[in-house]
Amino acid sequence: MRWSQTFIPTMKESPAEAEIVSHKLLLRAGLVRKLTGGLYTFLPLGLRALRKVENIVREEMNRAGALEVFMPALQPPAIWAKSGRLETAKEVLFHVKDRAQKEWVLGPTHEEVITTLVADEFNSYRQFPVNFYQIQTKFRDEIRPRFGLMRAKEFIMKDAYSFDADDESANASYQRMYDAYARIFERCGLHAIPVQADTGVMGGTHSHEFMVPAETGENEVVYCESGDYAANIEKAASQGPAAATPTDDCGVAEKFETPGVKTIEDLAKSFDIAAERQIKTLVYIADDKPVIVLLRGDDQLEEAKLGGALGTATFRAAGDAEIVKALGAHPGSLGAVGVEGIPVYVDEVLRGGSGMVTGANDDGHHLRNVNIERDITVGEWANLRKVQAGELCVETGQPLKIRRAIEVGHVFKLGTKYSEARGAT
Repeated sequence: MRWSQTFIPTMKESPAEAEIVSHKLLLRAGLVRKLTGGLYTFLPLGLRALRKVENIVREEMNRAGALEVFMPALQPPAIWAKSGRLETAKEVLFHVKDRAQKEWVLGPTHEEVITTLVADEFNSYRQFPVNFYQIQTKFRDEIRPRFGLMRAKEFIMKDAYSFDADDESANASYQRMYDAYARIFERCGLHAIPVQADTGVMGGTHSHEFMVPAETGENEVVYCESGDYAANIEKAASQGPAAATPTDDCGVAEKFETPGVKTIEDLAKSFDIAAERQIKTLVYIADDKPVIVLLRGDDQLEEAKLGGALGTATFRAAGDAEIVKALGAHPGSLGAVGVEGIPVYVDEVLRGGSGMVTGANDDGHHLRNVNIERDITVGEWANLRKVQAGELCVETGQPLKIRRAIEVGHVFKLGTKYSEARGAT
């Protein structure tokens, strides 16, 4: 086809809105055009490239034994309510009403739809395993669409769903999809690294993400150059830092004045108390009830790990008024000593810690000589902290590194989460 017979509107300069190289090239080469935030039109050249990628995906899915279907984008909210995701995924769901004022959901994914199909049409374990896939437009109410096609409100996704009669078969299906994804990215010329990942609101027992290293990526990958260990920052573990060192006889917890102290850094600077000897106290609201989270002062919370410990995706940081209502003090003077009736989740690094310093739940006051297991009613010990670069790998003992990456694929083992909700077991 001649240039004059098609439509390729190239641009000499990159639009100011284009922040990253891929977005700039998509626009300048005439592959796509923006309609509004998070919505793009694929032009002839861009659509041709898209179809080539789709064909690679389709060939590898067919090779893996998956069957192509095409499911409706409009979905009844009732099936999302049955799985529990009408609530847990509410922030990304688009809701629309028809002329009869009946409500519908625009599908961001299709676990509920495909499970309904299988529940209605399959009646014997002899019909399994089966694997359905589709390549279809999805809709997600992104709070901040950005980076061109990387984070959009409407996008094209391949999603596949396998159904198995037992765990052994499910593991085999998982491996087939894992291998198919590896072949897809290899054929597309992408260096995609499989990493251990958190299952998040999808649920299930374990998962792998395929990550392409890129400074513009929104994910962080923790990896070890001396071995095969690689994990999303939300899932990553390390050998360190060492647990808090107990003090043989720290005495009873003692209250002391700390006027003007609002942060870990303030306490370290004004009273010469190292961050690793402090207890960081955070308050979250989970299923409308307060919970307390304790970390070592020099650590940061990884919220995905907290979600796993809580067993819910419905949680958020408490506001100032909620904190004062729960503990009677403002941030900067919070602690868990003597607190009853509020669940306390404590990071494993604090296990055995004594001679620690924490807020006294009295503005402008802290407690010293705190022995965590003596003075605090611990509800659950958990791995809650975010891994830091340089900590030692759990497999090799060598230093870990962290780099940014783009997620291009995700494989989940969902177990019976959706099939039980729909009565398809």
